[in-house]
Amino acid sequence: MIKIFGILLLSFCIPAISTAQELQLLSFNDLNQILNKHDGKTKVINFWATWCKPCTEEMPSFVKAPELSTYPNAEFIFVSVDFQSQNQKVKDKIKELQMRGTLVQLNETGNDWIERLDQEWSGAIPFTMIILPDGKRVYHYDWFANYEELKTFLDKNLPN
Repeated sequence: MIKIFGILLLSFCIPAISTAQELQLLSFNDLNQILNKHDGKTKVINFWATWCKPCTEEMPSFVKAPELSTYPNAEFIFVSVDFQSQNQKVKDKIKELQMRGTLVQLNETGNDWIERLDQEWSGAIPFTMIILPDGKRVYHYDWFANYEELKTFLDKNLPN
């Protein structure tokens, strides 16, 4: 009986453990390798920070989007641009917002990486970009006020 209870308990815990996401501390070069990886997936990348009110206000919409079957081939990547010293704060915010996907905190000093990513981007956040499987990039330089705005952007730019 105890064995059966142990197996049942373990079977409930394993899915919870396997779905937990770890925050990766990456250099821009490491992040760029992920972004440029040709794996047939569309990548939706959102740059945000814990101190950015529009970033945290739009995040529930981003959390909701991957749960919908409308975007099964999209990989959602969330890149925090908080200072490295704010690592625990980033982890706490991720947990609070129930963020899932590829979770990255950029490990860079300075901001010369911004121009390497997109020469048109001022560095203001939130900033969202889509990288299609063929390498084409679509940029959104503002925040999404609600889920419908995000959904319209994704529907317009993501392949079916």
